Amino acid sequence: MDKRYFAIGFLLMIMMLCACGKDTVEEIESTVSEDEPEVIVLSADYVPDTPDFVPELSRIKSICELSTLKCIYHNVAYGTQYAGTGLSHMGEKNRNFMQEYDCEVEISYSVDQIKMEQNGSEIRISLPEPNITSRKLPESISPDSYIEEPDNAFNDNPIKAETISKAISFADVNMEEEIRENTNLIASAEYQAKSLIENYIKQIGLLTDVEYKIIWE
Repeated sequence: MDKRYFAIGFLLMIMMLCACGKDTVEEIESTVSEDEPEVIVLSADYVPDTPDFVPELSRIKSICELSTLKCIYHNVAYGTQYAGTGLSHMGEKNRNFMQEYDCEVEISYSVDQIKMEQNGSEIRISLPEPNITSRKLPESISPDSYIEEPDNAFNDNPIKAETISKAISFADVNMEEEIRENTNLIASAEYQAKSLIENYIKQIGLLTDVEYKIIWE
């Protein structure tokens, strides 16, 4: 009798362990399935959304600002310190002088005057007349770069700083006029600006598979 009860009890214990093991496996499988990543099946003609890339006038203006052509010009200013009038200036003489100096000249374009019109893949761009500005290089001015006519021993006529400044300003104006007449230099500045703009538009075309036609006006 005791052996029969023992066998029944042993079988019940085995069934309980199996049941617990089954629940544990199912729980583990359920937990793992919840952590698996979701798989999305895409169709063959799926195309992801991409931002529109088109040539922008603001970018073209920025490019023109960077395309400034710079060069160094050697210039010479000539001037005369004229003798004064009246008794106190008796014996004074007109004195000529010459001042050599270097200038950094910039040829650029006014970005506010750049225009662009786009009709599909055709782009029309117009550049304004170039601006020419100059900046004197102070390190180029030295006592050796300045020559003046000897003064009269009887009555001095010192050359004033204001007279030299006016002579340099006049020389700057003449230099800028000469640069404008230098067609090769102006053409180089224009070519540099157009090349940078055309390259920018070309890169946009490569990204968007569009062949743009650029017309310069």
